[in-house]
Amino acid sequence: MIHDAQIDQAAATALFDASGERHERRGRGAIGVVETSCGRCVIRHYRRGGLIARLSRDWFVWTGAEATRPFREFRTTQRLFVAGLPVPAVVAARFVRSGLGYRADLATREIAHARTLAERLNDASAAATIDWGALGTLISRFHAVGLWHADLNAHNILYGGEGHTFLIDFDRARFLAPLATKLQGNLDRLARSLRKLGHGDIVSSEAWTRLHRAYDAAIRAASAR
Repeated sequence: MIHDAQIDQAAATALFDASGERHERRGRGAIGVVETSCGRCVIRHYRRGGLIARLSRDWFVWTGAEATRPFREFRTTQRLFVAGLPVPAVVAARFVRSGLGYRADLATREIAHARTLAERLNDASAAATIDWGALGTLISRFHAVGLWHADLNAHNILYGGEGHTFLIDFDRARFLAPLATKLQGNLDRLARSLRKLGHGDIVSSEAWTRLHRAYDAAIRAASAR
């Protein structure tokens, strides 16, 4: 297990033993929210997606502690947080060995009163207030430090209760060269997500154009520094 320096090993262990008050599904992870001495935390159990999930829903091949998905995600998210990017604060990550593999969990601070982009799009009044230009600028900030998000979709963009916007779920994310061309593929992934959710009209609308314009302008500004 690894954990934030502000909590001790016992508190970190207790996080994963606590009973969640509610559970929901967001992407492939099973989500629980628990009230602990560390405050309200989101506990995500790592699960597989796609066809391989039929063989094993939550078991991963062991290749060493530092190669485990929770440890990699913990360190990636922590690096982004320290850099001042809008991500949840990581609290702890653990794996439990199981034969030649492991199962795993990650704990992060809860973002209060958060709604995903997908949820806002399904609420007509909330959808009308989405600032697509600001979203493009937000994504550019991550690309400026070289962060490639493995699954940038409408469920992994969160709007907090105070109006702040966050990116979440950095499982399998990695750092490339800042402003690398490949990073722009994240926008294509987001567009596919919108189409899958029945909001494909956005991708061909002025809203998507505003997102791209703001993204491109921010990338140009970052390149000129």
